[in-house]
Amino acid sequence: MNVVNYLKGVFKGKESVYHSWVTGAQPIFTSFGKDIYLSDYVNNAIDRIASEIGKIELKSVVQKGDLLQVQNDDITRLFRFKPNPLQTTSDFFSNVEWLRRKYCNAFIYPQYEIITLPNGQQFKRYIAFYPLKPNAIYIGENNGRAWEIRMDFDDGSSYTLPYEDLIHLKWRRGASTVVGGGDDYGNVNNYDVIRTIDALDKTIQGLPKSIEASLQIKGVYSAKTLADQSKLGKIRDDFESHITVSKSGIVATDLAGEFTPANIKAPEISDTALKFLKSVIQERYGVSAAILSGDYDGAQHSAFYQTAIEEFIMQFEQAMGATLFTTREQDVGHRVKCYYSKVRYMATSDKMQLATLAKETGIMTLNQINEMFGVEPFEGGNRRLQSLNFMNIEEIDAYQKSKAGVKVGGTNE
Repeated sequence: MNVVNYLKGVFKGKESVYHSWVTGAQPIFTSFGKDIYLSDYVNNAIDRIASEIGKIELKSVVQKGDLLQVQNDDITRLFRFKPNPLQTTSDFFSNVEWLRRKYCNAFIYPQYEIITLPNGQQFKRYIAFYPLKPNAIYIGENNGRAWEIRMDFDDGSSYTLPYEDLIHLKWRRGASTVVGGGDDYGNVNNYDVIRTIDALDKTIQGLPKSIEASLQIKGVYSAKTLADQSKLGKIRDDFESHITVSKSGIVATDLAGEFTPANIKAPEISDTALKFLKSVIQERYGVSAAILSGDYDGAQHSAFYQTAIEEFIMQFEQAMGATLFTTREQDVGHRVKCYYSKVRYMATSDKMQLATLAKETGIMTLNQINEMFGVEPFEGGNRRLQSLNFMNIEEIDAYQKSKAGVKVGGTNE
């Protein structure tokens, strides 16, 4: 079922009176700008981030202190392969990040059904998770009772939903307390980056044109012959014919006149100027030139993770947990966790150091170490090794007392 039609059936006939978050103003409104996304450079930056976000694995867990226990519930099951009938998990995460970066707001609708147990207790069973793409949103109160959101879509349809039923992710927060966008009213602020993209585009387009002009125009020929209009036209045609048939670039003509050479050179654009224009776009999205080109090392990828990926993970986990779990479930430790492997981006030398540490402390199995180097697992590899030089911290006191000849709970012998 199309998710928009599904929402239409759920909320059909629902009427709302909206009031502003700020007293006396219009309902909160987000307008989605699209101009900067005509630039391949901007799209490449977003795609680089979205591709990495698509590598995330999501699990539903129960956290009790330092202990995490993965739950085999509807959330974990759906995000194992396909959160909805149209998208794989990788497609879903990439799509959500594209929407968040492009429109500064991303909305996910969790489709569910209410299950009633024989004892009358009810719970939600999640069926699918759909990213939504409205072209405008309005957030306000429904007669002072509950916060709701109205979404306008490209086909002219408009739907109203309880705000608490949506997973809302934001990017580039301004002073707006509800939506992302970059300015104080929740609108997408692209003014500065549009100027940079325009300058970069003109530089790229102007360069081949100036090179072409420098190869074609060599000078200006001024005819000094006095003639009527028809004769002057005949002289011009004869001169153009000379240019057309000339193969060596040398024109032989018996027309009296003066030739003035035109010194047209292709402009030289420094690497510094180009790097500056590109850096403005890179800094907006937190993507370095090395990441864009794919020629990066572990340290550069670590910086990329901290500036572009880690913030998404934290926001996604909090937004999902707040929407999917009841207050009681949150109190007993229900969470969603996003797992993103940073080990695969380490240099080989760093992986070898980690493997040595894992072998001595038992933090990884032998097959996990194999996977880190791209080696297939082997039978009996799901075991952990630990050096005898390391021991359980809870047994340190007993060990030291035994070495000192002190009985546990006793005195020196």
